Amino acid sequence: MKKIILVIFCISVMNLTFSQNENADAEFLKVIKEYTLNEDGSVEYHYIKSLKLLSHYSFHRLYGETFIIYNTDYQKLKINSAFTIMADGKKVITPSNAFNEVLPRFSTNAPYFNNIREMVVTHTGLEVGTVINLDYTITSQAGYYPYLMGDEILSEESPVKEQIIKVVIPESLTLHSALTNIAGEPITETKNGKKIYIWTFNSIPAISKDNYQESDNRSSPRLIFSTSTNLESTYNDFVKQQAFDYSSNESMDKAVAKITTNKSDKLKIALELQKIVSNNLNNIVIPLQYTGFKCRTAVETWNSNQGTPLEKAILLTSLLHKADIQAEPVAIIPNKNFSKEIGNLSMFNEFLVRITLKNHGEIYIAPNYVNKQNLIFDFSGKTALLLDKSNDKLKIVLGKDMPSSIAMEGEFDLLDTEKLLGDVHIELKNNAVPYLSLYMDSSYIKTIVSGRISQSNIISSSIEKLTQQNTICKLSVEKDNPTNKQDGYLTFELPHTSNGVDSWHITVLPAKRSAPLEIPAVIHEKYRFALVLPKDSKLVSKLQNIEISNNVGNLLIRVEKDENEIIITREIKLHKKVIGINEYADFKEIMDIWNNSNFRKVIFKE
Repeated sequence: MKKIILVIFCISVMNLTFSQNENADAEFLKVIKEYTLNEDGSVEYHYIKSLKLLSHYSFHRLYGETFIIYNTDYQKLKINSAFTIMADGKKVITPSNAFNEVLPRFSTNAPYFNNIREMVVTHTGLEVGTVINLDYTITSQAGYYPYLMGDEILSEESPVKEQIIKVVIPESLTLHSALTNIAGEPITETKNGKKIYIWTFNSIPAISKDNYQESDNRSSPRLIFSTSTNLESTYNDFVKQQAFDYSSNESMDKAVAKITTNKSDKLKIALELQKIVSNNLNNIVIPLQYTGFKCRTAVETWNSNQGTPLEKAILLTSLLHKADIQAEPVAIIPNKNFSKEIGNLSMFNEFLVRITLKNHGEIYIAPNYVNKQNLIFDFSGKTALLLDKSNDKLKIVLGKDMPSSIAMEGEFDLLDTEKLLGDVHIELKNNAVPYLSLYMDSSYIKTIVSGRISQSNIISSSIEKLTQQNTICKLSVEKDNPTNKQDGYLTFELPHTSNGVDSWHITVLPAKRSAPLEIPAVIHEKYRFALVLPKDSKLVSKLQNIEISNNVGNLLIRVEKDENEIIITREIKLHKKVIGINEYADFKEIMDIWNNSNFRKVIFKE
């Protein structure tokens, strides 16, 4: 019986592989990535690929060029071989003028990082059936990398027939590693004073082309490894950099003094400093691996008028310290990649700043954009690691699931079809509360209503309660020409909030998916509108009562009539942030009805 099950499983895998290859534009026949850490601390990265082109699109759009990024101050690139084997077996050596060094896009207009280059290899002799072969080595100077660290996404844009990851380290060291979304164990051996680890993976499917996938490639097969003792050791070495001294200069001190003069509200001061760093300094996204996992000081970032997310987090922290506000930079790590046993700095995928205030507690703000709410409400599935050199132990904050909630009730009078009058009550919870924006400007509450009724139609507003977790407000609405008129029919479009499900723009959903889907937040959103129609008018819209309850959430669409008053209820509840492939049909069922424009308007005839 076990043999039969095994045979069926193997056939299923083969069929999946064949079906993928039939639809693929190309196939990686073999990919080899070899990391070698030498005794002196230098690192060699050896890459080999053999890629077969299966369509015209593959070489016109996808694989006509290969891009190799490296830091010329600390690394040397050597092209070992580059050639193609055409469909008829002819070998075409890549000519010398096919190798051109340029600036990577992320280094454009960033003078300090102009030492980072990109070798563009243009492949020649391309046609359907051609096999591209490329072999190169990048050698990094000793000290450029603090450890040997790898973060390998094993899947590619096209299927991979075979991929080999080889790691060679001195015998005195230990390699810590983890695999996610794929099974496998390395072959290990010790030879000539070296430990050798070899992982071999076969028939790796292509990366899904689906929209709204999990962020940070969390659905992809992945190998993470490091020679560091553990994350705590890596952290301690990382924060020893001079940048974490949070120095300042006269220009920075003057900027802080200008904001703090005659002001005592620490939160408003912090948010004003955030605006300076996020809005006045250019954002440059330089991956840490191309800087040797090092960053500039706050003064250097300030003087250059631009910085990476980490550098701007350090700068913002320096300014906050000058304003006598307790603050620390924070590295955000997806839970799926977080491990105290593996010290890999590549896991840091976002940087924030945590401020601690007496009357507000701990608030997380971004250094490269102005966030509307405390970002701790967006920590679901994430771990925050505080980067404070005064702490030699790890200080982490585990993200919690804090569902958003939106409730809007509106009473509208359309007795005069030329003008709409009404009142709207809104209650927001957790991440739906734009607390920081409202704290700086209470009139921001007018931007909450969206759709046919907008900010310009709100004649008065009041905030009855304002906390980070819960906010309640009331708005009065007056709108001229509130309906669309055509051939004697009048259409009133229902309003919605600007920060709910509609703001995700998940409107086009295919019948099937090949990867899990991730929504921005777990949410419960409910609307109830009472609409008084003109006397003797006739309702054209159908009365509805649609209720859905499944594994993903709940939906309610209800339209009722009581004399000349129409009551419309729209409610959606999604209780899973990541929707599995097997749950996608349930999600689509709910979203298709929620997005249906016929359930978003009231049509009547005078």
